Amino acid sequence: MRSVVVGLVIFANTLLVASYAQGAESKVQYRQISMEDYKDKVEGGWLGQAIGVLWGEWAEGKWIGHMAPFDLEDWYRMKPKPKEFVDNSPDWRQDMVAYLEYHRPYHDDKQNNWEKWTPDRMTDQDDLYIEFMFLYSIMKHGLDVTADEMAQDWLEYLSEERIAGANVEAFKNFRKGIWPPDSGHPKNTQYPDGIDFQIESDLFGLINPGMPRISNAWCDKVGHMMNYGDGVYAGMAVASMYGEAFFEKDPRKLAEYSLRAIPAESNYAKMVRDVIALHDKHPDWQDAWKALQPKWYMKDGEPVNKIDVRINGAYIYMGLLYGGGDFWKSMNIAMRCGLDADCNPSNVAGILGTVLGMKGIPEKWAILRDLPIENKSIKDIYPKSIDWDNILDATVEVGKWNILQHGGYIENGIIFIPYQTPSSGPLEQTVWEELPEKE
Repeated sequence: MRSVVVGLVIFANTLLVASYAQGAESKVQYRQISMEDYKDKVEGGWLGQAIGVLWGEWAEGKWIGHMAPFDLEDWYRMKPKPKEFVDNSPDWRQDMVAYLEYHRPYHDDKQNNWEKWTPDRMTDQDDLYIEFMFLYSIMKHGLDVTADEMAQDWLEYLSEERIAGANVEAFKNFRKGIWPPDSGHPKNTQYPDGIDFQIESDLFGLINPGMPRISNAWCDKVGHMMNYGDGVYAGMAVASMYGEAFFEKDPRKLAEYSLRAIPAESNYAKMVRDVIALHDKHPDWQDAWKALQPKWYMKDGEPVNKIDVRINGAYIYMGLLYGGGDFWKSMNIAMRCGLDADCNPSNVAGILGTVLGMKGIPEKWAILRDLPIENKSIKDIYPKSIDWDNILDATVEVGKWNILQHGGYIENGIIFIPYQTPSSGPLEQTVWEELPEKE
């Protein structure tokens, strides 16, 4: 990746001069953050999402339509299953329902099947490696990278067998010559409102501190690679909370802030308002969870898809609001809500990691910082064992040039960022689309 970094730096140095001049002459209001603090918060944001997804990895899909009955107060994992049990397991990519039902008897309501452990690596997770692909494409093509260029990089470097949901549908669309934004449109994917971009939008908040309109532009471009409507708005909302977390600590204010970044009429915004109202009404998160289910988990009397973005998004906001800024408590609540119980804590812990900075993440969880990142999914452009410093350094570089390109400047180690208010775009909703009849 070094040669790519050099190319971006040469381009960005030109911007640096213009940005200094603008900073000297403009009367625009600026927010300020030191370069040191920016780096620390980027590090906290990346490691937070890594901690959340690795910590909740073994809870994913174990409780669908149910709350997890116990806390995971430390690093826990499922005990290894007998070989014959694993050998006879259905393929989750072919039949998720059969896979979950087959494994359900092994997951009792106690912790008998769980054990404490100490991680020795960061496992290969789509919450991270899809973002690594986005980051690579930006470094390769520059800040004006197109969604088509990102899609081409997927085809060249991403292993299809390692992706699922809306991502694999998008990949297949790219291969057919169906490019963004059509690749994420309901007529071309069965998961337009899937969780995919929600769990992959973190990067666009990290490179847009205090710049919600710019992060929305990124999310509009990238989110439509695989999602549509609420699937894209979810990414916008999450990215806006990351971006504001560089300056705001209160989870309630972050939740309310995210509503300003998406259309008020969208179902995702309605869900967020419902979670905030339930938080005001119910002191106990479990009571709020029970009240939430009938409206957002059930559709026409049937449970929604496990990866539906609205109910999983609701669990992110549940963790943030009821966790009250406590790192473990917040991701634990998001995990115990069930469904995608590793991705949701990942978003929660990433946002709080940005608030806290790497220096503020509790030591128990911060051990991941010194561990390698396993890479089974990206060919050629990343090594089999990725070093955190490479990802962090590249993110800070991209973030810095992104700020400079949009009117910011740097002086005496301080980044000056033009003050922005959130703004939402036009409404699009899957439910309003006339979908083709099934043959």
